[in-house]
Amino acid sequence: MKKLILVLAAGIFFAACGESKKTAEETQEVATASSEAVTYAIDPAQSSVKWFGEKKITGSHNGTVQLTNGSLSFEGENLTAGNFTIDMTTIKDLDLPEGEDKTNLETHLKSGDFFEVETYATSTFNITAVEKLEGSTEGTHKITGNLTIKGQTHGVSFPATITTTETGVNAAAKIVINRNEWGIVWGGTKETNQKTLDYLKDNLLKDEITFEVALVGTK
Repeated sequence: MKKLILVLAAGIFFAACGESKKTAEETQEVATASSEAVTYAIDPAQSSVKWFGEKKITGSHNGTVQLTNGSLSFEGENLTAGNFTIDMTTIKDLDLPEGEDKTNLETHLKSGDFFEVETYATSTFNITAVEKLEGSTEGTHKITGNLTIKGQTHGVSFPATITTTETGVNAAAKIVINRNEWGIVWGGTKETNQKTLDYLKDNLLKDEITFEVALVGTK
């Protein structure tokens, strides 16, 4: 038993010492739509945000969180501005059956150990720049914008697939962030909890959180 504990402790230590991929960029000025732009309102009922998180040793969780509003603006065929807002109080887990474990996980995710939704009820994304991708298999556009989670705002970039019709627009993207850069740390911050049990627990979790965003907009 002692040997097992030492092996686990060593694994946690070396995982903690590894450098995680940085995802946060500098924030930029938010893009605004011109008077000539056509703006599509995001329909929360048809749109979705899925989240995915993994543990370093084994296991993972996934679920959803609800959009409240948003918009995408175009000048001709060019996307020029856009935004969306997420209601963090609606975090749901989908991989566990209904019961105590599912309820406890959702409560934990909403607590100060993770998203602290009582204080930071919403997360937002605002486009700062758009670049068309020619011949890319990852998407039709590269989107850059300011992402605010838990009161912290950083720039992010990611590919997205955007299609328009005469009456609507569809946009799909996968956004991967290093949660530490947005202060999503079990037990506070890496600086304040590194001598606590929470620090060991936190380092059993992978640093990456993935959000799969699907937006449906109408004029």
